[in-house]
Amino acid sequence: MSEALGSALVKGITFAKLQPRLGAASEGGKSFIIRAEDRVRPYLDHVVVGWVDGSPASDVAFVLSGKDPDADQWRRFTISRVAPWTYEIGVFPTPFNNGEDPLSPGVPPTSSRRR
Repeated sequence: MSEALGSALVKGITFAKLQPRLGAASEGGKSFIIRAEDRVRPYLDHVVVGWVDGSPASDVAFVLSGKDPDADQWRRFTISRVAPWTYEIGVFPTPFNNGEDPLSPGVPPTSSRRR
């Protein structure tokens, strides 16, 4: 995990605004490159509500919870290291019923059913 990247994370902004904020962060005088997977584009209007560190055994640096602006639903987003100084924002598009579920490891897909 990059401490500089983590310090650029903020709650209450959209992922569209978070992406350039993360790209403006730097480490060792070198700026990060932040890309978004194609399937993230429909969800860039989601608002960051929280995050946890990713597993040290994976390339995931952070797992984030994003709130749908049009519904009481949340989605799991990841920020993964894909190369030195290069990270990618990903999404698990199935909605969850509360903002904490996306941050929980091992949440089964059945917990994301709509009420």
